[in-house]
Amino acid sequence: MTAARFRDTITGAVALVGLTMPSVSSGQAPSPTAPATDPSALFRGATNDPYQLALRAYVWGYPLVRAAQLRQNITLPPPTDSGRPAPPLSAPLNQIGHARALATSDMKQGVAPNNDTLYSLAWLDMNDGPFVLETPDFGTRYYTFQMGQADTSTTQSPGQRTNGSHLPAIFIQGPNQHQIVPAGMMLVRSTQRYMMIAGRILVKGTDDLPAVHALQDRIVLRRYADYMAKRQVPAPVGEQRPLTDAVRAASPSLWFLDMLGDVLRDWRVTPTDAGLVASFAQIGLSPGEGFRPERLSAAQRDALTRGVAAGERAVRAETLTLGTRVNGWGINYAGSQFGSDYLLRAAVAMDQIYVLPTEEALYPNARTDGSGRELDGRKSYVLRFAKAQLPPVKSFWSATMYFAKGLLVPNPIARYSIGDRTPGLVYERDGSLELVMQHDRPKDSTVNWLPTPDAPFMLMLRLYNPEAAVLDRRWTPPAITETATR
Repeated sequence: MTAARFRDTITGAVALVGLTMPSVSSGQAPSPTAPATDPSALFRGATNDPYQLALRAYVWGYPLVRAAQLRQNITLPPPTDSGRPAPPLSAPLNQIGHARALATSDMKQGVAPNNDTLYSLAWLDMNDGPFVLETPDFGTRYYTFQMGQADTSTTQSPGQRTNGSHLPAIFIQGPNQHQIVPAGMMLVRSTQRYMMIAGRILVKGTDDLPAVHALQDRIVLRRYADYMAKRQVPAPVGEQRPLTDAVRAASPSLWFLDMLGDVLRDWRVTPTDAGLVASFAQIGLSPGEGFRPERLSAAQRDALTRGVAAGERAVRAETLTLGTRVNGWGINYAGSQFGSDYLLRAAVAMDQIYVLPTEEALYPNARTDGSGRELDGRKSYVLRFAKAQLPPVKSFWSATMYFAKGLLVPNPIARYSIGDRTPGLVYERDGSLELVMQHDRPKDSTVNWLPTPDAPFMLMLRLYNPEAAVLDRRWTPPAITETATR
């Protein structure tokens, strides 16, 4: 993987999955038949082999770099000579930015954008904290505020599911802050210097946008000191360590390790990861000094180049299953709580960064039909839910169509997703629901048509507030099947 390939993908990734922002690091879709990798084998036993250490560093560190790059893309304006527009959710550190329109095919930044909710996004520098987040009363409307850690994991996502229509004020502390939580507030603790807040608010249609904008405008984020003083002023913005210093790298192909070294210089290594991170010193990578390739021989640098490439291949292969593969769907039942499964964490960061905890949402993702053949919009397909097998959710569900690389598909009816809230949804006489996926407009105007590109595609289900049958795997998505053109 070259520096340019990694940079082009990671710096363009601004739309979020769960946030959904699935992405593939080289900008290429993985082969639907790529082999999976045994995650336990990658980190089994001690080693001083530079190839193996570089592979481990890539898999372990990929989510850290992805999150840091996302943070800088959102909080720092792009260089004037880059030709890149500012992301729609951009806001300085410690401030919150709001998306004001649902994603469409005109959105070219990021991968697999959400077409169901509007986002409100903030990155916090906990060196400036603690912070207080206040939100309005949402009534019966679905909403959630994800508290994303800097390694892309999430354990807290308070919202309608956890607290009903109105959240208490949320008190956010950093790893070195130990203030007593004010009475009536909810504690959220960041494990690292930086933390992400991603609010999602359901939009019922274009006419509903002004109501959602009014709710967004009543979200208040400020330092605890300003909250106590009743000041509504922006928090100070500190310097962020650049992640683009490729000067130290002996080769552009080692640029990833250079960025990981920069991230590690701000990183609090957990006891669980301490031994692994300490082993990276053998390849010139350490929290104290970052990446120092000049200390390595030419043979070692060559081994690192090959190890990084192997790490990318392993992560890319894992994106095809995301833990479990059933009926052609890849399903991550671990959600955003990865434990020591570093390969799954990396695959989710590559394909669906900052997913919500599974009790909040699940994201089955299909690149193949039930027979394992690649989905291709030059063919026709049907996804049929029997009456008793409709997605069991307490909030809502949707199925969104993407090009294989994750962009929404332009089409003559401006329909990017179908779900239980789609106006005019037609059920069969037996109560089943069929979604027809093809490029050309069906001759029968009553079918539930989700337009495809005339090229390979992927389909993503979003199951918000899934019921127990989903989480314990009694319910799984039916296979997508090829059919005659409608």
